Amino acid sequence: MKKKFLSLIIFITMVMLSAIKTNAVQFDVAVIPTDIFSVCENYFCFPEPSEIVANDVIKTLNSYKYISSYSLSDIRSRMNDNPQLKLDTQNLLEQFSRTDKIDFPKLQTIAKEFGVKSVILISCYASNDKSDTRRDLWEIMEISNAFKTTYPFTLTTRAVLTDNVNNVVMWSGKYIKTVTNSDGLFSAENQTAAASQLEKIKLYSKNNISQTISQNIRLRFFPKEVRTFDLTKPASNSNEPANKYVPNALEKLNTPKMLREIEQGHSNSLNPEDDFIFEL
Repeated sequence: MKKKFLSLIIFITMVMLSAIKTNAVQFDVAVIPTDIFSVCENYFCFPEPSEIVANDVIKTLNSYKYISSYSLSDIRSRMNDNPQLKLDTQNLLEQFSRTDKIDFPKLQTIAKEFGVKSVILISCYASNDKSDTRRDLWEIMEISNAFKTTYPFTLTTRAVLTDNVNNVVMWSGKYIKTVTNSDGLFSAENQTAAASQLEKIKLYSKNNISQTISQNIRLRFFPKEVRTFDLTKPASNSNEPANKYVPNALEKLNTPKMLREIEQGHSNSLNPEDDFIFEL
C-alpha cells in the first residue's frame, strides 16, 4: 500500500513538473555582429570586435534559463547554404554599420529563416576627434603603424534588440571606450604589442559590455525578475529597515515608456535612459 501511495506521489510530481516546464516561456534569439562574414580579413588576422562581443553575448544568454541563442558558426553555415539570404544579410549589416538604420523587412526574413522572433544586432567601430569616419579598429592600428601616426581612438559598440514580429526596437545600448596603450596612444609596433591590444578588447567585452548587454536583454524578456525596493524612509520610532524588498513591485508601476511605445506600434527611441547599467 505504501509503495502504491509513493508511486502515486511521484507520478503526480512528475506531471506537475512537466506542466511547469511546458508552460515556461522560451526565447530563441539570433545574435548577428556586423562583421560576421569577416574572417581573417585584417593584417593581424584578429577577430573583429563585434564578433568578440557577439560570442560573449551568446555565451552569456545561453547560460540563462529559458533563453537560447544560435552560435555564430551555425548562422554562417546556414547563410552560406542560402546565397540570397547571405546577400540580404550583408546589405543589412553594411547599412546598420554605416548609419545605424535597420532594414526591418530583410531582418524579418532572417528571423523567419532561423525560427526566432528576436534578432540582436551588434556593431563596433573606431573613430577619433579628428574625423567622424567609422573605421575598423585593426585597420586603424595597421594604418597607424604604417604611417607612424598614433593618437587615441574610441571604440563604439552598439547593440540593438529587435522584435521581428512587430518590427520594432525593444532595446538598444551604446557603449564607448577609449583605446590606448600605456602612453595614451593607440599603436602596436610589433605582434606582441598588437596581441596585447587584442587581449584588452577581449577583457573589455567579457567582463564589461557583453554582461551589460545580456542582462539588459534578459530584463526585456523577463521584467518581473527585477528586484525593486521601497525607499520610503521609516518613521524615526520605527524599527523597519529603510530598504525593504517589495516582491513584484514593478507590477504596481505605470507602464514603462518603452512598453507603451511597443503597444502603440512605435519603435522605441534610442534613448540611453532606457538602458540598465550594471557595475561589473
